Amino acid sequence: MKQALRQEMREKRKALSPASYAKKCTEIQKQLEFLPQWQKARTLLLYVSTDEEVDTRRLIHDALEKNRHVFVPKMNGDTLVICPLRDWEDLKPGGFGIMEPCEIVEEAHPESMDLILVPGLAFDRRGHRLGYGKGFYDKLLKNTRGFKVGLAFSEQVVEELPTEAHDVPLDLIITDSALIYP
Repeated sequence: MKQALRQEMREKRKALSPASYAKKCTEIQKQLEFLPQWQKARTLLLYVSTDEEVDTRRLIHDALEKNRHVFVPKMNGDTLVICPLRDWEDLKPGGFGIMEPCEIVEEAHPESMDLILVPGLAFDRRGHRLGYGKGFYDKLLKNTRGFKVGLAFSEQVVEELPTEAHDVPLDLIITDSALIYP
């Protein structure tokens, strides 16, 4: 069931026209930037978006320009580690073609993050997410106290996802049309 849902959500994202994609990303970014949790956060763990995910590049650039402490994930074997990002130019394609820091110069701890942006293929109204199937974020999120936010297109929200004991619910899901607090 999860694999079929992953495929369905990938197809829904691919079906967005470039204009619709850009409009939805802008709306999601605006809603995030108005959140008090975003405005107050000093340490941010932000995912570097792929071409089909909600775009985070502008958010990352803005946070760096404002001298906020920006961290991004990097694959290290079968684990995600959190690395500081000081400049966009420090990123290169890594595991799965996702932009990540060139090297691990220092590793941060998940519990030190004020706000965490989390990618996913599907989200439900209870704060659960369906990731890409490797469990990287579930492992990372179980050690966090920061405010956990999923960014999604409205097409990615379903009523209920199948969950497992290790799944960590999010505090908020932001779509182009709603703020979903579980």
